[in-house]
Amino acid sequence: MHNRKAFTMAEVLITLGIIGIIAAMTIPNLMGAYRKKVVETELQRAFSIISQTIKMSEVQNESAAYWSYPTIGAGSSLAGVLQNEEFINFYIKPYIKYIKTERKNIKVYYSDKTQSYLRNYINKFPQFILADGLFLQFAPRIGDIGGYIMIVYVGTTNRNKKEEFVEGKNLFAFTVNIDDSSSKVGLIPQWYLNWSCQKLEDERNTFINNCRKNPRETSGVASSIYCTYMIYCNNWEIPEDYPIKF
Repeated sequence: MHNRKAFTMAEVLITLGIIGIIAAMTIPNLMGAYRKKVVETELQRAFSIISQTIKMSEVQNESAAYWSYPTIGAGSSLAGVLQNEEFINFYIKPYIKYIKTERKNIKVYYSDKTQSYLRNYINKFPQFILADGLFLQFAPRIGDIGGYIMIVYVGTTNRNKKEEFVEGKNLFAFTVNIDDSSSKVGLIPQWYLNWSCQKLEDERNTFINNCRKNPRETSGVASSIYCTYMIYCNNWEIPEDYPIKF
């Protein structure tokens, strides 16, 4: 009547150990999936914000194809006299909602932890900090009609306390480019590089490799642009063969 069965201490410890092993195996995957979802949502939102900012500025300042870009080459149909800061203050700043601007010395790396060449370029321009922690950085570029005229860098919120950025993980980039035949402005480099989602599929290994490491010596295009395009062409979802871990 008084004989009761119970777990022994060893059985309890074994059970807890099994639970711990399962948790150790599944929690990193769950956290990685969550971080991916955050990046996907933030990239899509950034695309919308950048598009709206340019469109609102165009209402007041004509097509972005004809803005006074800084230091454009001699003889360019886009030649202007505005410097970087003046350009951003005139064409961008009045049309974007932000809580502050910063001029931090940003450290940028590739996924293999080597330093990206973008570090020297990206630090020339102010960063717009949005209410949700995203940062956008508009970088007008020396160029000409038919090419890209500005890069917009997006710093997503999955960055560490040191504010270090890794291309394709928490730093992405959109190109503002012009269709030479129509002067239409777009945010994806279909006119600048003649890219398309079909081209990505046809040359997928090249895109994967260039997203993962420095492609500048062979293509002259930042890793972050390749990475962004892979996500864009996958309906704003990070594809299974994406080469950078979250």
